[in-house]
Parts: sequence; structure tokens; C-alpha cells
Amino acid sequence: MNASVPVKTPIFSREGDVWVPDAYAAGPFRGLYGGAVGGLVGAAMEEHARKEGWGVPLSSSVTILRPAPLSPLSTEISVLQAGRRNAVAECVLRDPATDKLIAKGQAIFVQPAPHTSAPLTPEPQGTHWTVDPETLPQWQNGRRPEHVNFLHILDMRDELDAKGRPTIRWSRMMRPLMPFPSLLGTLFTAADNASAFWLSASGAWPTDFGFPNVDVSVHVSRAPQGEWIGVLPDALLHQTGMGMSEGVLYDQAGVLGRTCQTNLIVPRD
Repeated sequence: MNASVPVKTPIFSREGDVWVPDAYAAGPFRGLYGGAVGGLVGAAMEEHARKEGWGVPLSSSVTILRPAPLSPLSTEISVLQAGRRNAVAECVLRDPATDKLIAKGQAIFVQPAPHTSAPLTPEPQGTHWTVDPETLPQWQNGRRPEHVNFLHILDMRDELDAKGRPTIRWSRMMRPLMPFPSLLGTLFTAADNASAFWLSASGAWPTDFGFPNVDVSVHVSRAPQGEWIGVLPDALLHQTGMGMSEGVLYDQAGVLGRTCQTNLIVPRD
């Protein structure tokens, strides 16, 4: 990371009715990084939910309709449901300069209601429940283009098995995404890397093909704990030019949830 970049400066700042991305919101190719787009949409819904007291965001999905420009963007929030235990919000992301629709997302928020006699899911033991990601080696197959982009502000680490093969890929942001805390922002910025993590683990990275995702979804069973999110990736990619990637999500407390994406397979320019 460039030491001249203020660590606590958010990637997106609010100016009036728009969100202004800085240079580090860029993707490796054209437009904003997919995780930054998903994080912005999710965080906007989460900010509204926090004001309404809706509880914890447990599910969210964002569809990316076109590349987001590195310029001011507007968000529009709609409330689809606001019940006693759960609420559903929708967010539309637009380019105000052209009024083009960039992305659309939905999120579900749930109010905790403790039940001490309810059945619990036992969590199997494993090294990822005790590992400190900060002590792990840097992601060796990370592809960080020379131009300033979102990958430069992600601290990514490899958890290795007994034979030295990568298993869970951990990541955290070295700068905040938004000028306020966002669980969904944290989740989306990690989950969006499931394809790249799987490709590098399979030995197919770097490649002459790109695997852009047109959507990304996250489902978790509780609020994540800490700044590190782990992804145990998998994928189904085909010579038809179609595929999907997915991953089990972790934090340092254990299994957190799942992520899934729809991928297009395209030759690089």
C-alpha cells in the first residue's frame, strides 16, 4: 500500500446527495472494483437500516448491470418490508451524470431474539478458529496491476494446509470503505474475490481469460466479528463461457455463512 494514502480516509465520501469514490475504488480493468460496488450498495442499505433499528444484515444480493464509472454515484433506498423481526430494503445505484442504472441490490435485516432452549448447530473444530490471519503469509498469487486500484488496499493472506497448499484466503481492508462502519461493506469486499481465490488455488491464475461476475450474494447466520473475513472458494467454470463461483465465509469465531456469484468467461483484451 502507498504509505502516502491516509489509512483512515474512506474509499467513498459523501458530498451532498452523491457518493464520491477515490482512485482506490477502481478495479483492475474498466470502472469500479466489483467488491466496491457491492459494498457501496450494501452499506447504503445498512446505513438506512441502522437509523430504523432493523437489526443485523443476514442476507444481501447485488446485481451489477454495467461498469460503474470512477465518478460520483447516487443511491436510492426503498423499503419493501419493515416487520417486527425482519425488514427488507432495496437499493438502486445510478450514475447521476447519465441517469444510467449501474447496480441494484436487496438486503434482509433480522432482529435478534434469544432463545436459550433452541437447538444449536455445533461447529467443527479447525485451525481457522484459532489462527491469527495477520501471522499468515501474503496471498502469493495476488495480481495487483500497477495502476492504483482496490486490490492495493486489501491485505490478503493464505492459510495453508499441512502440505503447504492454500485453503482459506483471509482479507481485510486497510482503509474503511465508507465514513461509517458497515458489516455488508466488509463482507462484499471479501466475497467478491471468490473467483480469483479459486483460480489461484487451482493453479490457473493468472490466465488469458477474465471471469467477471455479474452478481454477488452473501448469506450469514450472525454478525461478523473482527476485521478479517476468510473465504474457502470453489467454482464451476465451463467452456461454454458460463460458470459460477462460491465460497464458505469465515471470521475468527468460526463459520460465518456463504457467498455465490454468476460468472462470465471472456478473453482478455
